Amino acid sequence: MKRLLKSFADKFVLLVSITQNDPELAKIAVENGADAVKVHLNCAHFASGTNFGSWQEEKEKIAKVAEVVRPHIPLGIVTGAEMVPIREDLLEIRQAGFDFWDLFADHIPPEYLKWDDMAHMSAVGSDWTPEFVKDLVSLGVEVIEASIIPRTMYRTRLTAADLCLYKHLVRSAGVPVIVPTQKKIRPDEVRYLYEVGVGGLAIGAVVTGLGSECLGERVAAFRKAIDELHV
Repeated sequence: MKRLLKSFADKFVLLVSITQNDPELAKIAVENGADAVKVHLNCAHFASGTNFGSWQEEKEKIAKVAEVVRPHIPLGIVTGAEMVPIREDLLEIRQAGFDFWDLFADHIPPEYLKWDDMAHMSAVGSDWTPEFVKDLVSLGVEVIEASIIPRTMYRTRLTAADLCLYKHLVRSAGVPVIVPTQKKIRPDEVRYLYEVGVGGLAIGAVVTGLGSECLGERVAAFRKAIDELHV
């Protein structure tokens, strides 16, 4: 079984989306209890305000991240948004040892669905439908990222309405669903996600901040809350 999928089979997963492709941030995430880490290429990340460059611009930093992460936990990559790597870069990316890719459904090149060496994670937005999610899974998507909160609602508090939407998505997907921190989810609220069937939490800039100053403390707080689910 692929490393990421095994993580979901064993427990509620804590994925850390680092706000820069920085090995120091990755090291902090690993040391404070992350179950997986994610890096980015070719995109402007809305929540963090960070612009990520091409594979050629980022690969040396990502290689250092990989040295810190992969001996311990899975490492994933967002290869882009509207822009995806050129074919030569894709060959290098596939040989770099990533455990999974994660892209919005409308940014996934069909060939990615044939990459059997990497787990397939697809984000869906606020316009998702049960039929669309089921069809994504039928194409080979193995994890759904519930990026379903409109940007106007980023950084607002978690509500019962959000939990209903996540529960509906879980019921529709039939594969693990991971919730990114578009909402300002608190560690003590993890249990509500768990209770509606969510398989994991992807924490990023909204709750971790942008640098290293608070990252360790915040990863550790979510790690503690998740561990308490299984006591």
